[in-house]
Amino acid sequence: MILQEKRLHKLPSNACAYPFKAEMLMHGQPATPCCRFHTRFLKGKGFTEIRETMMRNEWHPGCYKCKSDEEVKGSSMRTEADEFFDDFDDVVRLEYLEITVGRLCNLACLSCGSDFSHTWDKDELALGISSQDKINKLKEVQEYDLDNLDLNNLKHVKFIKVTGGEPFLHRQFLKFVSNLADSGLAENIDLEIFTNCTYYPKKLEADALLKFKRIQLSPSIDGVGSTNDLLRYPSKWAQIEATLDKWIELRDATGRLKIATATTVSVINAPQLHEFIHWARVHKGIDVVLQTVYEPHYLSVEHWPNWFKRTLQLTIDQQYTGFNKNAGKFKASHKLLQQLCATDTTKDNSTQYIAELKKMLSHRGQELDMAPKFAKILEYHDR
Repeated sequence: MILQEKRLHKLPSNACAYPFKAEMLMHGQPATPCCRFHTRFLKGKGFTEIRETMMRNEWHPGCYKCKSDEEVKGSSMRTEADEFFDDFDDVVRLEYLEITVGRLCNLACLSCGSDFSHTWDKDELALGISSQDKINKLKEVQEYDLDNLDLNNLKHVKFIKVTGGEPFLHRQFLKFVSNLADSGLAENIDLEIFTNCTYYPKKLEADALLKFKRIQLSPSIDGVGSTNDLLRYPSKWAQIEATLDKWIELRDATGRLKIATATTVSVINAPQLHEFIHWARVHKGIDVVLQTVYEPHYLSVEHWPNWFKRTLQLTIDQQYTGFNKNAGKFKASHKLLQQLCATDTTKDNSTQYIAELKKMLSHRGQELDMAPKFAKILEYHDR
């Protein structure tokens, strides 16, 4: 689906710019307005039905993740859309393109699954999470067909966000980057790439990337050391850090690259988020962009019981003492963690969550002690 130009009225306060200006393309799925809008919420009229709901100043059911974010932390992907659509007008036109290039990925991150990583297939089958029929169905479309994407439809695009899978494993994506560079469109486009930071491009690929108006690299890194190895299985921290250092060298040599980690806050890394941000900002000189995990529930701070949140609150308050007056991510991350800890959970599912985690980690030859501060909170509760 490619959006057609059509005049509309000014957006109501609860509406979102994405269904008017953006499109997300994903392998094996119909287009959606953004990465947080699931295809199950698409109705017969598609984007038109979504826009009509928003023009009545009603929340669309497909926007429940942003609605939850705004209720908990006061902001969401919807409210942050101004970053890309600050000159919003009433023309429905494709200006922002998000592409999930496919499910080819060399990692099976704890917060992911077989929909976005083929490395998850064997674990889901072994643990009974998915059936062979589902895995076979996913294998039918491993990549989005970028080779046949008409570049003429991208003439108004200002921003392209690329996720995976692991984009640098997809040859069609690398060819797409080269085609945009050769066509002259790249010089008008800000390109953001989410990568697991295990791959570094060859020289010709890097040269094509440098033709874009701006390049944002968003390494999906959630923790340092063994915490990374637990969350981003089966990556090894030494390789992740070495690859990141190469990207930092390219940034420093060209001045054409911005790097900020795409860090997902979960129960695993929340107790040591301060340490991670210190590593990123002080030792690596890169920024940190925080997002929260909502599903699976056993990783979501919001879904853990109040006893966990109280102990987490004490843990983070001790870590952030002396940093509250500082600007930047130390203050922002402390505020986010406080907001997550302030949510109220009426049902204690922690026994189930811990069992799920231990089952997964045992299958992978890992233990909760790989995230020592998270394990310490559980140990403290068991005393």
